[in-house]
Amino acid sequence: MRIIHKIILGYVVLIFIPVLVFGYYYYSQIYGNLSAQFVESRQKILEQAYANLKTDFIRIQSVHRLLQYNPYLTDYLDGVYESDAEYIYAFVRYISPLITQSLFANPEMESLVVYKVKETVLPITDQIVDISSLEHRAAEAFQTMKPGQGMWVREEVDASEPKLIYYQNIYNTQFTEKIGLLEMRIGSSLIRKFYSAAGVEDNWKAYLLSDQGKPLLLGESAAPIEDEVLSRLPGQENAYLINRKTIVNQLYLEEIGVHAVVTGQVGDVFSSIKRKEIVLLTTIFVLLTALSVAYYVLASTITKRILRLARHMRSLNDMNLSQRVIKHDRQDEKDEIGFLTATYNAMIQRMDELINNVHRAELRNKEAAYKVLQAQIKPHFLYNTLETIRMVAESNNDKEAADISFWFGKLMRYSLSPQQDETVLARECEMVIFYLNIHQKRLQGRLTYEIDVAFDAELVDCPRFILQPLIENCIVHGTSAVLRPVHIRLQGIESETEYRIVISDNGNGIEPDKLMAIQYRLARPDKAGDGNLKGGFGLTNVNERIKSYFGEASRLEIASEYGKGTSLSVIIEKGRYREDESINRGR
Repeated sequence: MRIIHKIILGYVVLIFIPVLVFGYYYYSQIYGNLSAQFVESRQKILEQAYANLKTDFIRIQSVHRLLQYNPYLTDYLDGVYESDAEYIYAFVRYISPLITQSLFANPEMESLVVYKVKETVLPITDQIVDISSLEHRAAEAFQTMKPGQGMWVREEVDASEPKLIYYQNIYNTQFTEKIGLLEMRIGSSLIRKFYSAAGVEDNWKAYLLSDQGKPLLLGESAAPIEDEVLSRLPGQENAYLINRKTIVNQLYLEEIGVHAVVTGQVGDVFSSIKRKEIVLLTTIFVLLTALSVAYYVLASTITKRILRLARHMRSLNDMNLSQRVIKHDRQDEKDEIGFLTATYNAMIQRMDELINNVHRAELRNKEAAYKVLQAQIKPHFLYNTLETIRMVAESNNDKEAADISFWFGKLMRYSLSPQQDETVLARECEMVIFYLNIHQKRLQGRLTYEIDVAFDAELVDCPRFILQPLIENCIVHGTSAVLRPVHIRLQGIESETEYRIVISDNGNGIEPDKLMAIQYRLARPDKAGDGNLKGGFGLTNVNERIKSYFGEASRLEIASEYGKGTSLSVIIEKGRYREDESINRGR
């Protein structure tokens, strides 16, 4: 046998066939391990989603503690009050804000009802009702539940995305007598949130099974479960399986007594791998065949240089990519391996640059995300602080402090809102009232005001903060120079062609020469930067915003009589609102 035949035979026996067999075995092992890791990761995701759901359950159940240890509610349900007026006062002043706060803090909650036991207790529609109206299964729970024990039930027993109800007894302050039953109804958004956290999207399907293994299919979003999938479900409560066709994960939701099952098709998950499997094997076979033919011819000429290049590759990692020079056998060698070496060096250099760029980009993204988070936290912290001040003031019967905190909180939320700069005139008037209320508390009897808008301000769009600077101008310049009481009036008038908002005060007024300068600045906004003109910058800004939003025909006008008062008029041409109103009616 010729040496070339021996080389070819040895290559086929020692390399070709073993590579094919090992490649197929290795591919099968990798595919199996990848599948097992994937289904295990899906199970962990399902368990994490359930952990999040438990956290939501605990958060909702904490409302009971808030109500149980509220002395006003326990006194109310225990029949301590002697008259209906006392019941109504306690409910409006202390109990209703607590219920409203609980509903606001738990957006999934659709309603919160307290069932009273004693007949002498005054019922409140939709809030405190008689226990006789309780449905049968809740009445049984009321009799059997122990102190500190609650019960979750499904409102629609056969729904795949059921609404939930939570019941727990309320006792008197000594925990010796049941005086009420708390009922909280939770919307189906809680279960949908659990599905989303569990990765139910695209071709993945979720089911709820009863303790008997019966699927709950009631509802538009429920997917019909296949009998084949049911037959493959593991017997354990928290388990998973995968075969050549189906992936199944399941978890027992103890609180509501159902099994959550998430299924998917293996072909959908590994579709790209499956499509390339035959192509990959064919490519390997053809490549090895071609290499077998060319092996003897090329081995002696390229082996040494390729091995040198391979050794260099092995020596590289992401910490030493700066090593890019590989010596050639001859410096003038420019064949394919030489080109490969040059390209390889360029690739290493490019990889080094990309790794550094990615690292810097990650640092910038983290810093940007941190700043965005800070920007979101600060306004919310301010709102929560003001709300806390208001609640403390109300609990201490300090109505003035509570009102000021409420007004100031509304102004801050309106001012710091990230929404668009566009609003409606009704919101602007509402903010003006809050602003005037605060100054009225400060100035006491020196400031009075009235608001009279004779048209529907909800239909008039406008930019934010076009009225508040004008009111501020009346307060700062109208009341600062006089000791007598000052009255501010905001009047809204509608004609066929325009809306007119007039803000007037009986303060000190404006000196004639300064009034002329301001009127000139408003009439000639192109001269606003003239250094010889003093005053009226805030009014000029408002005037420019009015013209920019409503058109050049709209404007701000000012009139004043020194010693008697000032009048500011916002004139809005009505042309654009006729079209808006017709569009609104068409809707």
